[in-house]
Amino acid sequence: MSDKNDITWTKLATRVMRAVLARKDENYAALAAELRKLGADETARSVEGKVQRGSFRFAFFLQSLSVVGAEYPLQWRADIDTPGTWEQRASRVMQVEMGIRAGMTFVELSRRLCSIGVTIPAHTLSEQVTTGTYPLTLLLQCAAVLWITDVERFIDRSDLYAAAAATSTASR
Repeated sequence: MSDKNDITWTKLATRVMRAVLARKDENYAALAAELRKLGADETARSVEGKVQRGSFRFAFFLQSLSVVGAEYPLQWRADIDTPGTWEQRASRVMQVEMGIRAGMTFVELSRRLCSIGVTIPAHTLSEQVTTGTYPLTLLLQCAAVLWITDVERFIDRSDLYAAAAATSTASR
């Protein structure tokens, strides 16, 4: 993916996280304090840096949603409420989203992502999803090529589609 594509999606990830915090009237210091209660090694500064760069894992996003009491799509509830690491929960969420769509494989998802200028080989996609180490940006990109129900809790579909259009144009 080009730098322009990275910037488009990381800006979107930043906006998503800021919106969640704003809706819950939370700040970076309060989020960091709540995350530390769960054993995360976070400070207000480290949380702010991640959010500003838009370079954080989906697992961190799920954890943040949980500690601030934000809602998430109903189809994620069982996977988030099931005990395990946040990476395991992130893995289950993406696998559920893929499983909702008949015939959705990592090869097919990789192909669809490529159509919006996001080049990620199927084996890399599989590894990141299986380990739960994929970034929020990847979930947003997947939301642009899959119809993820209730993604509007975090971002307008029109913004996802605008980012997809911008990155598919930039990659040509």
